[in-house]
Amino acid sequence: MRVNSIVISILFLSMFVAHSCENFLSTPEENGQFPDYSGQIDTIFDIDGNSYRTVGIGSQIWMGENLRTRRLNDGTLIPEVLSDSIWDFNPHPAFCWYNNDSVYNKNIYGALYNYYSVNSELLCPIGWHVPKDSEWTVLVSFLGGSEKAGGKLKDYFSSFWRDPNNCYVNDYKFFALPGGRRISYLGKFMNLRYEGHWWTSTSINDFNAYSRTIYYNNTHIYRHESNNGNGFSVRCIKGKN
Repeated sequence: MRVNSIVISILFLSMFVAHSCENFLSTPEENGQFPDYSGQIDTIFDIDGNSYRTVGIGSQIWMGENLRTRRLNDGTLIPEVLSDSIWDFNPHPAFCWYNNDSVYNKNIYGALYNYYSVNSELLCPIGWHVPKDSEWTVLVSFLGGSEKAGGKLKDYFSSFWRDPNNCYVNDYKFFALPGGRRISYLGKFMNLRYEGHWWTSTSINDFNAYSRTIYYNNTHIYRHESNNGNGFSVRCIKGKN
């Protein structure tokens, strides 16, 4: 009888300890600690079957290439707008290839999307999303601040960036590319190989959202308030919105 009592007591104590641990367990983020995914490389696919290299940088996992899907992740086609006049202040989701040249620009620089495509919240593969402004800020901070981060994110192969390509050795393999932009006003293409622009998902008002820009001739990354009708590149980040 005494043995049974001891066994019951041990079982009860074990249940109490297990229950207590479960109640007090927390995520690394809640403890002020963050996982470090740096150096992690993988591959994902979008709904069109395009493959993308992914890279871990600090506590985040990013696409290592610009997005080039023609469809939202629910299968909806994104209109490809060729005409400058139709792109001009078009308030609907749209994408294009720089200079409407998919043969040369698709696989290198990816697509240019307006913010209305981003705002659908369905642009990235399932399980990924267009990064918030705050998530870009986390990346920039991890890389030493806005004065250095652009140089650490650039693809350092000069065949893509125009000289002088001021950068650092790209240890993180983000390979930011100068995909240029398509401006909302008049729908003109501008500055391929001179600059790269990337949307955030963070809206400012009905007409503007935050973006990030890297230029060929310095190592900065700049935060801008950009008109929603501009055509910019997109990088996706892993996780829910």
